[in-house]
Amino acid sequence: MSKKLLIGAVLTALALGVFAYVRAQDATPTPTTTPPTTPGVNLACMQTAVEKRDNAVISAWDALTASVKTTLSVRRDALKAAWGISDKRERAKAIKQAWTNFKNSKKEASRTFNQARKDAWKQFKTDARDCKATATYETEGSDVKF
Repeated sequence: MSKKLLIGAVLTALALGVFAYVRAQDATPTPTTTPPTTPGVNLACMQTAVEKRDNAVISAWDALTASVKTTLSVRRDALKAAWGISDKRERAKAIKQAWTNFKNSKKEASRTFNQARKDAWKQFKTDARDCKATATYETEGSDVKF
């Protein structure tokens, strides 16, 4: 009889333990934790940022091309006029001045182009940040190398 009593006591204790555990689970609600919502990159925003940047770079290239064409035309006309001067010293002076003006104009055109390109990339970085893009995988300056 003691075996039966012992088995009964163990089964009762187990049943009470399981019942207590189930009641504890019911009494303590499981907190509903939703994973933090981190908004991803706004893809449409990035497409707009890329288009805006590249249009600005294209405009900078167009302005550079127009400026260089103008600079070459001015140089051509100045050299043509210089070669029409009969005095050797005056001709040499005019030729030298034509080339100096050409070099200065070319430098200025290059400076203006580089600044416009840098401004376009700077704006792109700001726009990308606003689009929540932490990395664009694009390298500034790669738009001028061929």
